[in-house]
Amino acid sequence: MIAEKYSEIKILINPLKAISILLILLAFASPAYAGTPVVDTQISFTPSLYPGESSTLKVIVSEVSGSDWVKDATVSVQISPSSGVVITPSSQSVSRIDKKSSHTFTFPIEIVESASSGNRNIIVTVKYYEMDLLNINTLGPYYLQDNQYFNINNPYGKISVNTNPQNADIFLDGQYKGTSPMTISNVIQGKHTLLLKKEGYNDVSTSVTVIPDSQSAISKILSLKTGSVSVSTTPSGAKVYIDDKYIGASPLTSTGLLPGSHAISISMNGYRDVSDTFIINADSSSSYKKLLVKQNGNIDIDSTPSGAKVYLSGSYKGVTPLYLESISPDTYNINVVKDGYKDLQRTVTVKDGSTVSVSASLEKMSIAEKVVKQVSEESSSISTKNTISTKEIEFKAQLLEAGFIVFLLIISFILLRKIFKNRVRETPNIGNQNIINNIHYGDNIETNITDSVVQRTNIGSKRETCPYCNDAASMGDVCSACGRHIENTNSKP
Repeated sequence: MIAEKYSEIKILINPLKAISILLILLAFASPAYAGTPVVDTQISFTPSLYPGESSTLKVIVSEVSGSDWVKDATVSVQISPSSGVVITPSSQSVSRIDKKSSHTFTFPIEIVESASSGNRNIIVTVKYYEMDLLNINTLGPYYLQDNQYFNINNPYGKISVNTNPQNADIFLDGQYKGTSPMTISNVIQGKHTLLLKKEGYNDVSTSVTVIPDSQSAISKILSLKTGSVSVSTTPSGAKVYIDDKYIGASPLTSTGLLPGSHAISISMNGYRDVSDTFIINADSSSSYKKLLVKQNGNIDIDSTPSGAKVYLSGSYKGVTPLYLESISPDTYNINVVKDGYKDLQRTVTVKDGSTVSVSASLEKMSIAEKVVKQVSEESSSISTKNTISTKEIEFKAQLLEAGFIVFLLIISFILLRKIFKNRVRETPNIGNQNIINNIHYGDNIETNITDSVVQRTNIGSKRETCPYCNDAASMGDVCSACGRHIENTNSKP
């Protein structure tokens, strides 16, 4: 039944009216009736860049005065020449830009390190579409192109390097470049580190800023490497001179000394001056220690008589007159010894830079003193093999001295006896005895008897020698010396 109803519907179309309606629809669908959008672009970019730098390209697409909206707008960017320039991405799209609206597109642009300098052209192309009045048909595409220029600057400069002394090794940012003097070319702009090295000299590190298309100059005086020395003395407080320059009082440390040999002088009152050398190595510290020696004095020794042996604190030094030099300050025992004279002992004190005079007047020794000395010397020599006590030596000396005294007494007795005999010979001691005096006058004898003792005196007769005591007496007489009877062999019968 339904089918029957539908089948009964009839559409009656007037051909003329149908054509009119179609023409009206086409008119609304045409761009002329819909209105074409008006698109504008704005491009902004850094006018100049250096290799290694980057920036952002900004493109603004706007519908400024049209009667319709923009469909499927695509912005593409190209760089001419393109070497050394990277754009990522190179195109971007948006599906719709309404009437009197805009859309911003951004494109990162990077300049590589190897990019050559010069001008670059940025070409921006906008591709877009539009719709009819009924939004049925897409019209287009339409294209809009714009340009922007920028410059890639020369990023390189130069560095001239000079040193005193020359021939220093040059390192730029850690890379060896050569020896001074030299000019380093093609140095990228910016801040760099320059290192200068030379054997025996301190390294010099400095920074330098390179400006494109310009030259930076670096000039450096290299300083020699130095060392230090620590000086100490015993006693402390001594004046220290290094290379004839006063440094101070010990102990001290002197820095900034050039490598090599240096002279050092040390002085202190009452002590010997020190003149020496020491070696300094670069970048090192050394030490110098000195035990100061007291100044020396002199001893002038003379004796009367001269030629005496001199012993200084037991050490033989020579014979007088004697001048001893360079004697260290101290107290000394001096022995002056000469055969036949008593030893002389003196104690002297030698002071810094002074001379001590010793005058010895030696005293002769007695015989007993000589014997005692000889025994003492013999005992001293024997003591190296057998130790003899001092009491034993004194006992032997006393014994020898007693023997010597006995010897002197014997000699004295003999001399006295001889003197006594001579006196008896000259004057006989007859005491109270009676004497018979026989006086000879030639051959005549006159006898005088006094008691029982006969004394005869020959006058003018020949004298004989007593055969008993060898005294002179007349023969036939009684010896006047010994009293014995003497026969006179020369008497007449």
